Amino acid sequence: MNRKLCSETGFKMNAFINTGTRHLRRGLLRLTQGHSFRSLCLGAGLLSLANAGYAVETTADDSQLNDLLALLENETELATKTGMNANFIPGIATVLNGDELLARGARTVWQSLSLVPGIAQGLEMTGERQILSRGVGFGYASGNVKILLDGVSMNSTLLATANAVLDIPIEQIERIEVIRGPGSSVYGEYAYAGVVNIVTRKQARTLHLQSGEDADSGGGLIWSWHDKQRDLTFSVNLAGLEGDGAGVRVAEDALHATGERELSNAPGRSNEAHRYRGLFADLQWGATFASVKLLNDDYGDHFGINHFLPPPDQNLASSNRYLTAEVGHDVRFSESLDARLRLEALQHERDRNDLYVFPATYLGDAPIRMDQDYRETRLLAAADLHWRPVSEHALLFGLEASQVEVDQASWEWNGLPFEIPATWLDLDRERQILGAIVQDQFRVSERVTLTGTLRYDEYSDVDAFLSPRLAAVWRVDPANVLKFQYARAFRPPTFYELEYAACPSLNASEIATYELGYILTKPRWEGRLTLFHSDLTDPIAFDESGQEGYVNGADARLRGIELEYVHRLGSKVKLDANLSYVDATRPATGEALTGGASLLGNLALLWKPRERWTAALQLRYVGERQRQDLPGRKAIDPYAQWDCTLNYRTPLKGLFASLGVKNLTDADIRYPDQLTSFGGVDLPYPDGYPRPGRRWWLSVGYDF
Repeated sequence: MNRKLCSETGFKMNAFINTGTRHLRRGLLRLTQGHSFRSLCLGAGLLSLANAGYAVETTADDSQLNDLLALLENETELATKTGMNANFIPGIATVLNGDELLARGARTVWQSLSLVPGIAQGLEMTGERQILSRGVGFGYASGNVKILLDGVSMNSTLLATANAVLDIPIEQIERIEVIRGPGSSVYGEYAYAGVVNIVTRKQARTLHLQSGEDADSGGGLIWSWHDKQRDLTFSVNLAGLEGDGAGVRVAEDALHATGERELSNAPGRSNEAHRYRGLFADLQWGATFASVKLLNDDYGDHFGINHFLPPPDQNLASSNRYLTAEVGHDVRFSESLDARLRLEALQHERDRNDLYVFPATYLGDAPIRMDQDYRETRLLAAADLHWRPVSEHALLFGLEASQVEVDQASWEWNGLPFEIPATWLDLDRERQILGAIVQDQFRVSERVTLTGTLRYDEYSDVDAFLSPRLAAVWRVDPANVLKFQYARAFRPPTFYELEYAACPSLNASEIATYELGYILTKPRWEGRLTLFHSDLTDPIAFDESGQEGYVNGADARLRGIELEYVHRLGSKVKLDANLSYVDATRPATGEALTGGASLLGNLALLWKPRERWTAALQLRYVGERQRQDLPGRKAIDPYAQWDCTLNYRTPLKGLFASLGVKNLTDADIRYPDQLTSFGGVDLPYPDGYPRPGRRWWLSVGYDF
C-alpha cells in the first residue's frame, strides 16, 4: 500500500490503525507458522503510515507490536521463490532497505553490499567492481555471485560479472536481497558464493539531484501511474550520472617495480572518470507483467590493464551496456495450483575505447592503445509451477531453457609492432542450457519445516550439474529459531576462461556448504549467529600453477562465523552491527586465499532527534587482506572507515535531502592488486590499489 493510497482512504485514522493491528497480529502468527507474507498485506498499511511520519498513540502491548513491524520489511522470495520472512527461509539471507541505505551513506549497490556480513569489495585493475563473499571472488573474470535485477539474471557469459548493476545509485533502489552461500539449487550457474537481487523503485513519484566531491553529479526521475479500473500499473525509473573523477594519487606502478620508472606516468592520479545511464520501465496489467531495462556504464581505466598507470586524460576506456526485456504471465488454476511463465532476452556489450596498454618505447616508439568490441545475446524461457496439495506441503516444479551466442568479438591495436588476429574470441562460441528444478517445503509440525531442493542443468559445451539442497528450520518458540542447511553449487567456465584456458579441458568449480544458524528475536532487539563450512573443488583461477592461462587450482576450504545484532532504543535510536570471520585456505599447502579479509565488521548508529531528521554514523572495518606471494610484497593493512550522514524528509510527500561525508577520518584505504604479467615478467602494483580519502556528497529530491 503506497503513501498516496493511504492518504486517500476515507477511514478514520484510529479505526484504520486498529484494523491494521488486528491483521498484523494474525499475520505475525501465520508468519511464525511459515506462511507467506501475502497474508499481511492489509496490516502493512500501519507500517506505511509509520514510515510516512505519523505519530501513533499505542498501548504498551501495541508498542511491542510496532517493534515487530520491522519483520514486514524482511520478506523475500530469493531463497525458495515463495514469499517468506528472511528469518524463516532456508539458509542465511539479508534484506537491505533502500531508504535506510541512503540514510547510512551508501551511494551505489556495490557500496551497499559491503554492509552484509562476510562480503568485501574488490577492484579489477581497470575499475570493474568485485564482490568477495566469504573470501571467494578475487581475480580477473571472477563472477562467483549471481546478480539479479528485479529477478532477471544479469551475469554475462563472457566474464560472469555484471558491473553496470553494481553501479546503480541507491536513489533507484527499493531494496537489496542477499543470500550468502550456495544458491545453484534454485538459480543455477554462478550462484556459487551467493545470490543478490536488486529490486528497483516502482511505486513512487520522485525527482532527485545528486553531486559529490571529485565524483559523479546528475539526477533522476521516478514516475508511476495506476489505473484501478483496468488493473494497470506503469512505472519508469531513470537516472544519469557523470564525472571526470579526480582519481587517487598513485606513487608507483609496475614500471617502478621493474626498474623502468622513466616510462611511467606515476606519480600521478588514477583515471576514474565515470558515466552512468539507467532506464527501468515496468508494466503490470492484471496477471501479465513486462519490463525493459537499459544500463550504460562507462568508466576510466583506473590503474591500467598491465598495471601501467594511464595518462590523466579522463578517457572513458571501458563501456558496459545491458539491454534486457522480460514478459510473463501468472496463471491461477485453483486455490492450490498456480504457475508463472516468462520469457527473457538480454544483450550485453562490453567495449574498450582507446585503452592504454603500453607506454612509449616499451614495445614501440609510441604508446600502444587498443579498441575492443564484444556483444553477446541470451534468450531464456522459464516456467515455475507452485502446487500446495495439502497445507503441509508446498511444491515447486521449474523448467528453464536458454541459449547464449557471441555476436561480436573484435579488436584493433594502435602502434603494435606485430600482427595479431582481428578477433580475440571464437565467434562460433555458443551455449545452450536446459534446467529443471524440484522443491518440496514440508511442514513437519507447526514449528519444524524441511526444505528439499534438487536442480539439474545440462550444458551444450561443458558438463551437466546436479545441485541439491536440504534444509531444516525449527521455530523453537516465538523468540528462538534454529536453522541447518547443506547445499551444493557450481560455477561453469566462462567464455573468456574457455578461450584462454591453459589446458585442453577446464572443469567447472563446485562448492559444498554446511550452515548452522541461530536467531534470537526480542521486541526491541534481534541477534543472529551463523556457522559455516565450505569445500571448494577445482576453483578456476588464472595462472595459478605457473602456466599462461586459466586452470583449475588446488581445492580450498572455508570455515567461519557471522554475528549480527540489531537493537532499537526506543523510537529514536537504532543500533545495527555485524562481525564476520572466515578462515579461507588451501588444505594441501596451508596457503590463505588471496583478496579476502579474514575479519570484517560494520557498526551503524541511526538517531532520529526530530520527526523529519535522521543522523547516521557508520563504521566499516576491514582486516588484513592477503596478496599473491611475491618477493617484497606484504599483505594489505587493515583499515577502519567512518561515514556520517544527515537526512531530512517531510511526511508523505515533499522535500528530502541527504548530506554525507565518506571516510571522515581520511583513512588510508587500499585494495589488493591482481597479479598480472607480460612476457613471463610479473607486473605488480607495489602498494595495492589506493582508494579515495575524505569526500562529501549531497542528494536532494522531491516526492510529488
